[in-house]
Amino acid sequence: MKNKLVFIIFSLISLSIHAQLNEYVVFTFESKRSIDKEFQKYYWIAHKDSIKDTDFRIYPLYLIVGEFSKDNLDNCQKGDSIDIFVSTDKTNLDFDKDYESNVEDLISLIDNNRIKIQSIDISWAENKKAKNKINIYATPIRGNFCNCFQYHNLGTNKFNSFIYLPIGNFSYIKSFWDTPTASIVKYSDYSSIDYKTHFLHKKGVQYVSE
Repeated sequence: MKNKLVFIIFSLISLSIHAQLNEYVVFTFESKRSIDKEFQKYYWIAHKDSIKDTDFRIYPLYLIVGEFSKDNLDNCQKGDSIDIFVSTDKTNLDFDKDYESNVEDLISLIDNNRIKIQSIDISWAENKKAKNKINIYATPIRGNFCNCFQYHNLGTNKFNSFIYLPIGNFSYIKSFWDTPTASIVKYSDYSSIDYKTHFLHKKGVQYVSE
């Protein structure tokens, strides 16, 4: 009886934790110019409940540990504004190994379960050798992310926007593709999105083989 009671309590706790996890769609933009040897990868994200029509917003998602610091992550979870492009005497890059492993697993989860939703080929009439290929993918994810305002207003490189940072408890939502929201994601036009604006330098860009 005691073991059964413990099992019931554990199940209720697990259900409670699961119910608190939010659902998102992660968008991966892979871009390659004719002069590039590899595709460059950029991540964006939208809360699933915000996708009501084709005019929904997506926000930068930073997944490279070191592109943002631990104090950035801590402040983001408090709801404070941050600037990941500025280092101070309070900057702390000492992440827990488990956290780093969770983020690496999240990247694999996103990349291994993504669906291509759009492909864009750009060429120029006056320079036929210059081309740019952009592939856009979507991955529905359940998990914990923090959302805060990124404020960078120094010099000529300015970037102010809400951003997302990963926290944990990530899983793939396979059933998402059977929902009406999936149709909105599949048939929206992403060609107007300036998917590189949130990186002021190349440190946060991932390179992938074709």
